[in-house]
Amino acid sequence: MHIKSLALFALVTMTSLSTVSAQQPTAPTLPTAGNANGAPPYQRPIGPDGKPIGAEPVDVVARGPSIALAEIAAKAIVASCKGYHVGIAILDAAGTPKLYYIPDGTAGTHAYTGYRKANTALAFKMPSEQAALLAKTDATVAARFKAQADNYIGWAGGIPITVDGEVIGAIGVSGAEPSAKDEACAVNGLNTIKSRLK
Repeated sequence: MHIKSLALFALVTMTSLSTVSAQQPTAPTLPTAGNANGAPPYQRPIGPDGKPIGAEPVDVVARGPSIALAEIAAKAIVASCKGYHVGIAILDAAGTPKLYYIPDGTAGTHAYTGYRKANTALAFKMPSEQAALLAKTDATVAARFKAQADNYIGWAGGIPITVDGEVIGAIGVSGAEPSAKDEACAVNGLNTIKSRLK
């Protein structure tokens, strides 16, 4: 009798868990700035038959430059920084990478530093070096920098991308010396596409 009760309890528990897992999943939300890879991809739960449950969620795409314009800007940046091994990161409005551009012969770490510069410019809506200077006099900005020390950086080279006063992304460049050269190259790259941004 005791064994039958346990078997019935196990069956009811498994049925309850199957019912919970069969509920329709919610669509993912936009990731927030501060993670070089963005949020992990959403995966639908798997049903008892081994198949995904529910409909495939629609991708939520943040505003930003198109991939074609991002490539044009990156190539213009490399041309502008000729003689230096620069890496470029171009982010969308959510802070996720639209493009990492690492020319042959350039260390990939430059693009990651470029990401941090771009992420800083995006988060503070100003060039990365200006944000670092502001942190010296503004305790709130300084606290934000400290909280995101792995994702923000105060060197020049990160600039926001704006359209009609709205920040839709950012560009970060790293590898030129001094870092003011990184910023100048980023500005040149942005200027090549600015009139075509939407």
